[in-house]
Amino acid sequence: MENKERLKPLTMEQRKFAEDNYRLIMEFLKKSKLDSEEYFDVAVFGYLLSVEIYLNDIDLQRKCKFEAVSYMYMRREMYLYFRTQKRNSAIGNNTSLDIVETNVADSSPMESITSLEYMEMIKQIQGRLTEEQWKIFSDKAKGYSLREISENHGIGGKRIYKQFGKIKQIVAEIMEI
Repeated sequence: MENKERLKPLTMEQRKFAEDNYRLIMEFLKKSKLDSEEYFDVAVFGYLLSVEIYLNDIDLQRKCKFEAVSYMYMRREMYLYFRTQKRNSAIGNNTSLDIVETNVADSSPMESITSLEYMEMIKQIQGRLTEEQWKIFSDKAKGYSLREISENHGIGGKRIYKQFGKIKQIVAEIMEI
């Protein structure tokens, strides 16, 4: 996979940071309802790439929590893994792909972009969202339902759906560019 080839050895600072936040890999697999023994080796590459990118981008650190960034990269790595498995499978349906598509949101438009393009797209999205919309976007990327986000941030039900509609429009516009 492309991330494995792009990943460089981590610096001591990056290693320490990766060790301190290691729990995020298991949390991601649990929230995605994926077996940790089977899929850990896949998710870890997205996680390590997110450590490298996050620590090398001060602007990203100011705008995003590491958890959101790591979840996006692990989600992308899982999507690429299942897409490759499906392509290589002569049998047809891969039920694991169905699970990830259900639990990891709509990643399909992201399948053909590089990590740098992906990060630039996230920066563009964040630049156009209000603070409230960014919280909703970040939590949605982490896998929270709109109801959970509403409860966590004290945002009314109607407002959260209205804001989420605006977020989807902004994301769609940016992805078309």
